[in-house]
Amino acid sequence: MTMTLYGRWQTRLLLLWTAGLLVTLVYGLIYRNVGTPLTLLLYVTLFGFAWDALYHYLQGFRWEGDWPPLFQFVGGLAEGLLVWALAGSLPGVSPALTLGQFAAHYLTVLLVILALMLGPVKVVFPRWRYRGGQWF
Repeated sequence: MTMTLYGRWQTRLLLLWTAGLLVTLVYGLIYRNVGTPLTLLLYVTLFGFAWDALYHYLQGFRWEGDWPPLFQFVGGLAEGLLVWALAGSLPGVSPALTLGQFAAHYLTVLLVILALMLGPVKVVFPRWRYRGGQWF
């Protein structure tokens, strides 16, 4: 089943603020600054809503109407590049944040979320797929 736009948004919120939050807290402890990773997670969530709307529109041009996992990963990288490009001017982001720190945190969150979506979520919540990704 192809995900609906609302399903994408709900799945983004649920996965980023459960598994993504756990990863973010670990990186916050490693970097001894929990505020910046949490702020970045918030920005990824907010910018992701706009990206999801664009992705959903572009999916309409694919014959099966869905993204293969590689497209999801590349789309996630594009999202990360946007957030990094804007990170220096976003409130709440430490100016001491390095590209390496950002990349490690962002890529870990991205890979954990993709791994959950491609495996356990489909197995544990089979109706999630048939509701277009909507949880509520």
